[in-house]
This record gives sequence, C-alpha cells and structure tokens, in this order.
Amino acid sequence: MSNRMQYWLAILLLLIAAGLRLAVLTTLPPGLSDPEVTDIRIAETMREGRVEVFYDLNGQGREGLYHAILATVTSIIGQGTVGFRLVSVWLGVLTVALSYALVVRLLGGLAALSTMALLSVGFVSVLLSRTISPEQILPLLAIGIVFSFAQAFPVYRRFHRIHNAPGTVSFTVMGLLLGIGFYVHPAAFLLALAGMIFILYMIVTRQPMALRTISYANFAILVFIISVTPYIISSIRLPELGGARRVFGDYSMRPAAVGQTIIDSLSGIFISGDASPLRNLPGRPLFDPLTALIIGVGILFALRRWRRPRYALPLIMLLTLLPGAFLRTDAPNFHAFAPILPLLALFFGVGISMLFELARHKPLLRRGLAAGLIVLVGFNLLSTSRDLFFRWAERDDVQVAYNGRLGKLAHYIDTTADDLPTVVCDSHLMLGERTTSFELTATELMGLMMNRKDAELRYVDCGTGLILANGGALHQIIFPEEDTLSAVQPVLQERWLRSGFERRDMPPDSVVLLDVAQEVADIAGNSPPSGYAPEAPGGVGTALFPVPFGGNITLLGYEADPVDHYKPGDVVTSITYWRVQGEVPPDLRLFTHVLADPASIAAQNDTISVLPGQLHQDDIFVQVTFIDLPFETPDGIYDLSIGAYQDTSDTRLEIFDDDHEPTDEMHPRGTRLFLNQIEVLQEPAG
Repeated sequence: MSNRMQYWLAILLLLIAAGLRLAVLTTLPPGLSDPEVTDIRIAETMREGRVEVFYDLNGQGREGLYHAILATVTSIIGQGTVGFRLVSVWLGVLTVALSYALVVRLLGGLAALSTMALLSVGFVSVLLSRTISPEQILPLLAIGIVFSFAQAFPVYRRFHRIHNAPGTVSFTVMGLLLGIGFYVHPAAFLLALAGMIFILYMIVTRQPMALRTISYANFAILVFIISVTPYIISSIRLPELGGARRVFGDYSMRPAAVGQTIIDSLSGIFISGDASPLRNLPGRPLFDPLTALIIGVGILFALRRWRRPRYALPLIMLLTLLPGAFLRTDAPNFHAFAPILPLLALFFGVGISMLFELARHKPLLRRGLAAGLIVLVGFNLLSTSRDLFFRWAERDDVQVAYNGRLGKLAHYIDTTADDLPTVVCDSHLMLGERTTSFELTATELMGLMMNRKDAELRYVDCGTGLILANGGALHQIIFPEEDTLSAVQPVLQERWLRSGFERRDMPPDSVVLLDVAQEVADIAGNSPPSGYAPEAPGGVGTALFPVPFGGNITLLGYEADPVDHYKPGDVVTSITYWRVQGEVPPDLRLFTHVLADPASIAAQNDTISVLPGQLHQDDIFVQVTFIDLPFETPDGIYDLSIGAYQDTSDTRLEIFDDDHEPTDEMHPRGTRLFLNQIEVLQEPAG
C-alpha cells in the first residue's frame, strides 16, 4: 500500500468517525441521563468559581478535570445538548486520530488503519463519544500515555538511535499525562502503575537505551510526583472521597465473586454485552465474533514477541488495566472498559497485520484478506448505524434513562420558539431560578437540554395562573412534567386549555396549541361590574372594563366565585384577567383583600404566578388567587378588593378612568378596585 493511499484511507476513516459521532447530535441520545446532568452541574459549579479536586456527591467523590474542560469549552461554544456533546465528539475523534498516529509508528500502516477503523465504527466507541461523562476521556488519556512512552523510550519499529534519544520535553509530557490522569478518573491509578511497570520492563530486559534516558525517566517520575501531590494531599484529607477506593467500585474481593465478574465481563465482550441502556444496546456484545477472534489472535501474537518493546508496551497497559475493567460489581460495565477500548483496537490491528504477513507471498490470498477486511469494517459500520440510530434510539428504556420526554420538548422548543409564542407551565414555580442541590426540576432539566438559550419563553405556575400570549392569538403551552396538565387549575382547564389541541407528534400531555383571541375579546363584556374605592378621587362609582392600571397593565375583567356562601376556614377563589400594555415592573405583585368594611382587612393574599419581566405587549395573564378565611371570621357580607404594587418599593399602582389612558395627565381613581361581595355564614348547629 502506497503512502498516498494510506493517507487518503486514514482521512476517509476519520470522516466516517466524525460523521457517526455528529449525526443527529441534538436528538441522540434523546436527552440527558441523570449521571450526565450531575456532571454538567459540576461543570457549572466550577464555572461559578468553586474549584475542587473532589466534588462530594452524597459521600462519593468525583474528580474535576473533565468538568473543567467541559466548563471552559461550553463557555466558548455555548451549552445545550450540542455544546455539551461536542466536547465528547472532539475527544472521541481525537482518540481515533491519535491511535492512528501511534500505531503507524509502532506497527505500520495496515495495523494503524485497522485500529482506526475499529475505533471509528465500533458501537460502544461511538456511543461513548456522545456521552457527557469523565469515562469518555479515558480512551484518549490511555492512548496519549502509550504515545508518550513510545516517544520517550526506544519503542518504535525504527526506534531512535542512542545518540538521538528524546530530550526532556518527551519525558515531561509523559510525567504530566500520568499525573493529570489522577484528576480525571480513578482508572489513572492503573495507568500510572502500567507506566512504572513498563519502565521496569525496559530496565530488566536490558533494552538499548542511552544513559541519559534513565536520568530523564527519573525526571519524568519527579514531574509525575509533583503534579499528583495535590491529589494525594486531598485524598489524605478526604479519604472517603479519594479515587483509590473507587478503582474497582464497591467490590467484594471474595474469590467466588472475582471469578463470576470475570466470567460476566468476558461474556459482555463476546456474547451478552452490557445490559444497561445508558451504555449499550442491551444484548449487543462489545465486538462481533470475527473481530473478537482477530483481537485474540493479535494478543497471542504480541505475547509471543513480548521482548520487543513495541508489543510489550500495549500488552503491559492492557493487562494492568484489565482488573479495573473486569472487577466491577455491575460487570459487564462498558464505561469501565473505556480505557482499554483503544488497546483492544490496537491488537485488532496487530491481528490483521499478522494475517497479511503470513500471506505475504500469496497475492491472491492477500487480496482476499483485503476484501474480507473491507467487508468486516463495512458490516460493523452498517451494524453500528442501524443499532445506534434506530434500534437503540427507539427503545423505551433508553427514553426513560435519558429523560427522552424532556429532550423532545427541548428540541421542539428550539425549532418552534421563533415562530410561536411559547409559554412553559412550571407547577413548582421555579421560573428559571437555580436550585442549590444537584437535583433539578423538570423545567430546569428541559432548559439544560435546550440549545437556544436566547429563546423568549414565558414561565407560569399553571396551578394558579396562565399566560395567553399575544392577546390569545396562536401560541403554544409546554408542560414539562407528565402530570402538569392534569394539575392545572380546573377553571383554567375548562375555560381555556380545552379550547386548544395537542401536538400528536409530541409526547402525550406535553404541548397544547391555543388560538383564543376571540374568547379573550369577550372577557370584558362577560365580567360582573366592579367599583372604585370610596377614598378614590372622584368617589365611588362603577368601573367599566377594561380598567387601566399604572405599570402598563390593564384589568380586562374577572370571574366571580359561584359559591353561594362561605364558612369560616373556607377558601375564597378570585380569578382576574390582565393585559400587558408595555414594559411591566419586574417586581410587580397583585393583592386580593377580603374586607369587613372599606378599612378593615379580614383576609388577604399577595401573589403573582408569572415572571413579569418575561411578559410581552398584548400578553394576557390569568391570576387565580386563593384567600383562606380565618376560622374566627364573623358572619356577614364582605367585599373583595384587588390591586397591584411594586414589591421592592411597596408602592401601589394607580388605577385610572376606564375611558382614559394611564398617562401623567389622566385622573387617577385610587389604588384598589372593588369586585363582587361574598357572604360568610357559620355552619348550622346540630
């Protein structure tokens, strides 16, 4: 094979690798899993300035270097599913490229292309490159450490002459990579151990090395110790969070358990696969039988040539990392296999290279082997594409594991918010406020998955309110939680939401489209009369709807509670309709008073169920207010009065004549409006 052909084949494989990892990146995986959300929250915590060696996740530590990378990159390219996953994609493609660069120097072009092909189209490799997790950086770290050792020591096929031995740069990089790994994942313990074993191997087997190479190796060890010292100090200070106890997970080292986990892990590679939908298509083994056989042949071939450093280096790395991959309580765990994936691909390249070497004098057989290799890679490409984009993506357990409902809603909002005014129903009334723990509400999680952070959304607590955007003209209401629609205030459901229709291409009870402009126009005419307060300029009188208020809001009307009378301890319900006429004070609040007389408040509730700063001109917001009557409320007739004020300054907004605009020249009519009256009666005796 000519160098030119080898070059173009490598470019083609790199493009295939990038294509498999970038295709439908916004919707595959369908959302974010709970472990991914935890890692994102750590990255956001780090972005806010809280930098630690370990992050305490309910008593379990998590190293922070991966999250620092995630925080840095997403600060530049943006967040959302694309921003978070692009970090993984880049690291995955870089792993493929670096594997080629390493293997072409160790074993030649054919082995390098074979290694690259398996990493490019392998299902687990591709899925891992779409996963937001520290494990997805481990393949790159493992191959980078092998590369650094190959650069520093005489390992290549055409290794350095003694007088041209590498200098301090190669050994410095080697020491830094060994140390940096500790801040990524506990598997770095085994990577560092493998590196020390290889240095010992080079000395014991008396490999040809310059004397200064030994001194440089000592320097690399010093760099490693310096870089890992903060980690060691933190582990001593917080032993319960340190990585040493997490290398194998919470594992019982009973002999029977060891044997069973090894069997389970081997079965996962060749037969049953990882059963977790987070990490694999359940039932799909890590490799197809022929690929697994070639990898086994490559390992045996390398074992026979263990005295050659170019075979010994990946062998030592693989054998040292195997316990961390196999000895897991949840074996087989393909995320635990992450650091050995490029090494297994390397031995696939060794096996292919050996087969071609055996047929070097048989041109017809070599052509047959070449055709067979192309068919095998093509089979894996088609198998991975089918299993990833169709079979895995459509599984119900994958949708559940990755919060697929919220992922679909986030993608839907990304693609429709520019064309349709969008209201988000948040029954917890988080309204964009961040929680202090790592637990997120459905609304926050949906927002985390959105790629359009500038989408103009309106949030409302649908348990006590509703927003009819753009005067009730066509708009959409989003229900992030599965039970949010059923929890909407019954009057609002009956009066407004049943007028709309659901998007059938979206999950049930998640998107309702409304076009109620005519119904909104009828609010004022259907409202009972109201009156100005007796202390208002101009005295008492009937107020005709709509009634302008200061702060660019107008009361369109209200609905009187149909209850004949109330008992002490009952709840009085008030439903008011407001139109936005311009920019609204961000600290706007509404009050509702139950009055025994114009100056005596028997009960009250100050509330608002929207974020005023998100409201747009012509939006209509509905406020449902519940007022608890005290148990000692006397019998009698009570007035309901309402008004609005700015919470920061505690300044009430003026009310104006119904036939004027609220300008400085208009005549104010007080700061409260009287609605209907209610009657309170004690429960009859006996």
